[in-house]
Amino acid sequence: MTMTKKSWPLIAAIAIALVGFVSVQAAEKGHAHKAPHGGVVQEADGVHAEFLVDNSGQPNLYLYDTSMKPLARNDVEPRVTIKGKGQGATEATRVLKFSKEGTVFKGEPVQGLKDWDTAVVSIKLKDTPTNIRFSRHSDGHGH
Repeated sequence: MTMTKKSWPLIAAIAIALVGFVSVQAAEKGHAHKAPHGGVVQEADGVHAEFLVDNSGQPNLYLYDTSMKPLARNDVEPRVTIKGKGQGATEATRVLKFSKEGTVFKGEPVQGLKDWDTAVVSIKLKDTPTNIRFSRHSDGHGH
């Protein structure tokens, strides 16, 4: 089979698509983390963080090492800004305090928050201020 000049762009497009697909698959396999508490997991500065809002509107943050083992970091005080989802959605900021109930940071409940779209946690990790963005309604993992 001989290749014409017209078939090269098609072959190039297929090759690029395959490389992109394989790269995405490898990235997803390398970064797929199960959320132990049903939240959204993100990674920053070698620490994994899981964020969720419970039924009462209370924000919760869990910190893990790279192997997803819980970290007891009572030396930090994260702050979260949560943007609600839907018509008339609110935006609220809460300080998250380390809880004696385990390795979780909890904030005051956000009244009327039924669902959330995005949350940004500001925390000092390894002496560096870091913002970790969580998106509840996205497909994928967001690393």
